[in-house]
Amino acid sequence: MTEVTEFWFARRFPVGDRRRAMAPVHWKGTAVALIYVAVLMLGGFAFAWFGASGRMVTGVIIFVVAAIFGAGLFISVAEAKCDRQRTVADYRKARASV
Repeated sequence: MTEVTEFWFARRFPVGDRRRAMAPVHWKGTAVALIYVAVLMLGGFAFAWFGASGRMVTGVIIFVVAAIFGAGLFISVAEAKCDRQRTVADYRKARASV
């Protein structure tokens, strides 16, 4: 039995290019990217809040933990749900022909 994989991210550059950048091609990929941005913003707000109240070290620690968590989540999901063969342009062509 073959398993059908739903890809959330695709390559931005063709196979063979040394750059390995990925971009979302599904709404779930876009949601993961927005979650990453939201986690960083929450960490930034915590940093500002604690910094303004005189507890700068606590703010820095919270921001660093939020950044590591958000980046780890984003990278792990992008690697697990990426299409390494087709590019974003291939997905756009397929969508346009439907």
